[in-house]
Amino acid sequence: MSLKIRLKRIGKKHKPIYHIVVANSRSPRDGKFIEKLGNYNPHKEEHNHAILNINKSISWLVKGAQPTDTVKSIFRKNGVLFKKHLLEGVKKGGLTNEEANQKFNVWLVNKKSNTT
Repeated sequence: MSLKIRLKRIGKKHKPIYHIVVANSRSPRDGKFIEKLGNYNPHKEEHNHAILNINKSISWLVKGAQPTDTVKSIFRKNGVLFKKHLLEGVKKGGLTNEEANQKFNVWLVNKKSNTT
């Protein structure tokens, strides 16, 4: 079974809101899914359009779920892929868990200071 992390469309006509979900690649776009990871609202005027559970997202990526291009860009902007990269370094022995968390927190602070 091939798993995808993709967007599930909800909302009104011309005002879409999306749920970021893990689903079987064969299921339809708005059909059955396994787990909801967050929300994405492209019409928000704030800089952060997505609300994610980062730990769940990383666990599904580690299990082998493939994100679509749009979800991959959302993950990149919210630091999911960076944190996964740091955790792989911890697993290989290049970093400690504390160093990885410190680097991720520094990245978050820099991102917040650049957006405001």
